[in-house]
Amino acid sequence: FGRSLRFGAFQAASILTTTGFVTADYSLWPHFSQIVLFVLMFIGGCSGSTGGGIKVIRILTMFKQGIATMKNEMHRRGVFTVRISGMAVKQELINEVAGFVILYMSLLFAVTLIVATGGYDIITSFTATLATLGNIGPGFGRIGPVFNYGFLPGYIKGTLIFVMIAGRLELVTVLVLFMPRFWKR
Repeated sequence: FGRSLRFGAFQAASILTTTGFVTADYSLWPHFSQIVLFVLMFIGGCSGSTGGGIKVIRILTMFKQGIATMKNEMHRRGVFTVRISGMAVKQELINEVAGFVILYMSLLFAVTLIVATGGYDIITSFTATLATLGNIGPGFGRIGPVFNYGFLPGYIKGTLIFVMIAGRLELVTVLVLFMPRFWKR
């Protein structure tokens, strides 16, 4: 048990901190353990860290907004505000977080389709995209802990390189460069 706990904790820390270091072939672990690692890839680091993923604070904000929406549906006349650490979160900030999450998921879906055009299975395509978008390193399938990205064709590698840079610098920062309004004075 102690050895399994040590390997699991190390892999979780490696994924959350975007170290990308692997000490065990987690593709051989039980499915529940793999699901936990997969969820950690999505969540990513904490606010202010250079870790990839959606970030814990954004997940928490969206979760609390979902709860407030359900309460509003049950109690039509009630006013429910999202609070984090006891402070009310402005609706404008919640909208920005929702926009980021939608942008993240849209890019994840689009790039997964691009990777899949190379004939790779959905696990490899999806986790290759998720691992590069979150700057995690290894994924699952043919991009698993004991494999690498070397076998991918150039156009897929180029796409994943762009996604990796966008994920590291935050999506909005990079994608705004492709908006014509940004370049007008």
